[in-house]
Amino acid sequence: MINVICVKHGNKYDSEYVNRLRNMVRRHLSFSHRFVCFTEDSLGIKSDIGIIDLPEYPDLSGWWYKPYVFSPDYFDAGDINLYFDLDMVIVNSIDHFVRYEPRKFVGLRDLGRIFRRNWVKLGSAVMKWPAQSYSQIWTDFKKDYQTITRKFHGDQDWIWHLCREEISFFPEQWIQSYKWQIRNRKDLEKTKTGLRFSTIKNPTIPPDTSVLAFHGTPDITDVKDPVIVNNWK
Repeated sequence: MINVICVKHGNKYDSEYVNRLRNMVRRHLSFSHRFVCFTEDSLGIKSDIGIIDLPEYPDLSGWWYKPYVFSPDYFDAGDINLYFDLDMVIVNSIDHFVRYEPRKFVGLRDLGRIFRRNWVKLGSAVMKWPAQSYSQIWTDFKKDYQTITRKFHGDQDWIWHLCREEISFFPEQWIQSYKWQIRNRKDLEKTKTGLRFSTIKNPTIPPDTSVLAFHGTPDITDVKDPVIVNNWK
């Protein structure tokens, strides 16, 4: 079984992000699969999406719940787990994500690579791994999560710290930063709430690109470019 996984915790993203990610996966993944959301609040999430309840830890929020997807309690050995952050727009087939290095932990090479030629680090926005593998990412985390969350900036730093010798990366062209690689950075302007594009454009998406990453600002909902409006639905 292929398990396509996301995490929604807190109020940053509402249920519509989960539902639309589910829709995009359904359009662009031809393999039989199930779609699962780890969340503490399933209100508004479509009934065909599997829900796994997040545990309550008073000092955790947001991305620090992502290690829980590596819990050994939910998916069977032999399954493939494919994870996406909620702020992704899928525009082409992702079948090759499933086929690629099926027995390895594969992730996004962190988008900081765009500015640093030798930058090699995990970006946890897109990850794939064999189910029942790498459970230490969660089991070690929960033993001392208060220390870990003080020491590391985010979940991807913790995962990279534990597993860097075993992590491979998807080909870089498969996942592109929308604001840094697809649009021209010169089109961005600062506002009181972050960055936004000063114009509406419809850039050409490279044929090898399947996933457009939205990180920081602008958010998906702030972008009215046709390629985003027509695919994020």
